[in-house]
Amino acid sequence: MTSVLEGLLERQERTTMADKVYEDIKRLLISGAIPPGERLTLRGLAKVLGTSPMPVRDAVTRLVNDGALDMLPNRGVRVFKPTLNQFREIVTLRCCLEGLAACEGAKRIWSSTLKRIEVSARAYERLGHQAKTDTPKLIELNREMHFQLYNASGMPMLVSLIDNIWTQIAPVFALSMNVKERTVDDWESFRHHERLLEALREKDGDAARDAVVNDIQDAAKFIENALWPREQA
Repeated sequence: MTSVLEGLLERQERTTMADKVYEDIKRLLISGAIPPGERLTLRGLAKVLGTSPMPVRDAVTRLVNDGALDMLPNRGVRVFKPTLNQFREIVTLRCCLEGLAACEGAKRIWSSTLKRIEVSARAYERLGHQAKTDTPKLIELNREMHFQLYNASGMPMLVSLIDNIWTQIAPVFALSMNVKERTVDDWESFRHHERLLEALREKDGDAARDAVVNDIQDAAKFIENALWPREQA
């Protein structure tokens, strides 16, 4: 009977409270609002999100499986804070995956998508040059710009892998935008974004990949100097 009914009705997307809480915690991690290594409790997260501990527990379990949170013996969790070797491996993976997505996206990008990316890039630059920077908004604009390009690749499995890595490493990479010692003149991202826009206008996949990879590598270099100054080889 079930097989006869299949396809007769459109599937309805189900959004549970756990799904909503998962996305809310994920946004907090991606925004850099919770620093790497920070300890959290289920009860504390439930209070912040205004919900019961049950959906928080389910959401936290998913984020632990994603690698974004580490489970602690006392039922608490800690925001993932990589070792230097782990960080370098993640940077290598980002360069490979995001470089590929940028290359393919540049070849297939529509003019309407390019315009949206340009809007995000200009907003990012304006905000970055303000006297008082809204770091969460800056991070949001950066993510918006990158994922518009990655989605243009037409490779959803690849984009999903990139999204997972961003969730895992976002609190660490957020440091490249909110560490006080870094002045706006040190932000190489403005130059890389401009190079990326030029590559997209030309539909030059190789140049787009280089711009994205260089952006990732320069941010990683700054973070290494900030977090592991004595471990550099």
